[in-house]
Amino acid sequence: MAEQQNPLGIQYANPQRDTVRKVFYRGNLPATDTLLYTSPNLPGARSEVLQLIFCNTSAGAETIRLHSVPKGGTSGIDNAVFYDYSFAAKATGITDSLSLILEEGDMLRGLASTTGKFSVIITGLVESRPGGLA
Repeated sequence: MAEQQNPLGIQYANPQRDTVRKVFYRGNLPATDTLLYTSPNLPGARSEVLQLIFCNTSAGAETIRLHSVPKGGTSGIDNAVFYDYSFAAKATGITDSLSLILEEGDMLRGLASTTGKFSVIITGLVESRPGGLA
């Protein structure tokens, strides 16, 4: 099969991006605001959170907070994804249609109402543009 040519020399606005599937975080949430993931701090890089799996291992209800924090920012009400979201005892929840975009240097931060009682797995895609933004 012959390779396609670009006789007009067209430069596309969105050059090819390299995409890698990745586990962003796996572990228990502490009771203090904690950095869970940082999108690569590279020109043209971004991450997309695709799935969150939550599991309350406690015998009682627990709450969580999850924040999508801009580069250099702090967790707050204005960037909350889940804020004091309550899970029943021994409950598991899966969110698989989130499509939360994190630009370069943006962070996921989170906490639970009790340390060591709430586990979370966060997965998604990391995209980078070879050679940066150019």
